[in-house]
Amino acid sequence: MTSAVALKKYIKSLSGYEQGEILDYDQVWTVGHASAKLNTNKNSANKNNYGYDEENGDYIVKLRDHIAFRYEIVAPLGKGSFGQVVKCLDHKNGSCTALKLIRNKKRFHQQALVEVKLLQYLKEHDPHDHANVIHMEEYFYFRNHLCITFEICSMNLYELVQKNNYQGLSLSLIWRFAVQLFTALRALKKLRIIHCDLKPENILLRQANKSGIKIIDFGSSCFEDERVYTYIQSRFYRAPEVILGLPYDAAIDMWSIGCILAELYTGYPIFPGENEMEQMSCIMEVLDQPPSDLVEISSRRKMFFDSKGQARVVTNSRGKKRRPGSQDIASALHCDDKQFVSFLQGCLMWDPRDRFSPDDAMQHPWLVAGVQPAVPPPPAKGPPRSSKGALYGVPAPPADEKPHSNPPVHKSQRRALPAI
Repeated sequence: MTSAVALKKYIKSLSGYEQGEILDYDQVWTVGHASAKLNTNKNSANKNNYGYDEENGDYIVKLRDHIAFRYEIVAPLGKGSFGQVVKCLDHKNGSCTALKLIRNKKRFHQQALVEVKLLQYLKEHDPHDHANVIHMEEYFYFRNHLCITFEICSMNLYELVQKNNYQGLSLSLIWRFAVQLFTALRALKKLRIIHCDLKPENILLRQANKSGIKIIDFGSSCFEDERVYTYIQSRFYRAPEVILGLPYDAAIDMWSIGCILAELYTGYPIFPGENEMEQMSCIMEVLDQPPSDLVEISSRRKMFFDSKGQARVVTNSRGKKRRPGSQDIASALHCDDKQFVSFLQGCLMWDPRDRFSPDDAMQHPWLVAGVQPAVPPPPAKGPPRSSKGALYGVPAPPADEKPHSNPPVHKSQRRALPAI
C-alpha cells in the first residue's frame, strides 16, 4: 500500500517519529507490531539518533518491529564491532533474510561501504553462485544506519564442532569442506580480493545437515591493491607476516584456511595463543623459528626475538612455556594421515611465497584423490578461545558465553553430530 494509505490506516500504531518518517517511503509492507515501538518523535531532545541508538551507535533492536517498513525483525543472529545482524521476514517477498545493521559511527560506515562495493563485485562475477561466497541481496539506509541484506544460511563451522562436543570431524567431511573453501579462495584470488578474517565462525553451512558451505563477512576485506589496515585477522588464524609487521597479500587467507582445517580435525585451534606474544610462540612450537631473512625485515621483530634473532620464550597464564620446534604438525594434531599432514604443511609455510596458492592446493594429492572416512583421535583438553565475535548469520550465543569461548561440556549437554 502507499505510505498515505498506511498512515491513515495505522496511525494509532505508529510513533510520533514514524508518522513523519513513513511519508518518505513509496510503498509500505509492514509497520511492525504496536507493542514493539520505541516512544520517539522528530522533536526528541535525545541525542542518540532520536532515541533509536545505543550510546555506542548500535541500533536498538526491538523484536517484531519493522525496518524500512518492509522487514519484520524476527530474531537476533549475531553481533560484532561493526554492529549486529537480525533475522527478518521480508513482507515484500514473503521470505526470511539476514539483515546486517551497521553501527551509526563514521568509521564503521566507511568500512561497510567498502564491504558493499566488494559484495556487489563478487555477485556480478559469480552469477551462477558457484564460488561458495555469500551473496548480498540489497543495501539501503534506515534511520542513519547502513543496512545490508543476505540470504539466510545455517550454523557456522565453529558451532558444528561445538555441537560435536569438540571431538573434531571426520577427514571425509573435512575434505568436502576443503574442496569448497579452495574453490572460494581461487575465485577470490582471481578477483584480487583478500578476505582478511577467515575463521570457523565465518564459514556457514548452506543448509542444516548438509555439507555445502559459504564464506561470509567481507567487512574486513579489501582488494589487493587497496589494502587499508596493517593489522587484521582474528588471532588464532592470523598469518605470521601480519604478526611480524610485513607486507601481506592473499596468502594470509591460505594460512587461515590451514588453521581452520587443523581445528576441524582436532576440535581445537592448532595455534591457541592467549595473546600476541604467545600466538607467535604457538606457531614456532610447531613450525620452529621463521627463516632469518623474514625476521630481519620484520618491523616488529624486537617483540618476538632477541638481538641474536633467537625467539623470546614466554610463559602463559597456565605456566606453560612453548619451545620452538618441540612439535610438528603430525604430533600437534595426533594425526597419522600423511597426505593430510602434507597438505597442511603446504598451507602453513612461514614464507607466504612458499605457501600454497589455491591452484596448488587443488592439485595436491589429498584433495585430488579424496579420503576414506576416518574418525579423528579423542581431543586433548583445549584452551578457551579468545578472539573477535562472530560477524553475521549465526545464532546468538547464550548471554553468559562469549562468541569465541570453548565452554566446558557436561555429559548432560552432549549431542550427537547430525548426519551430513
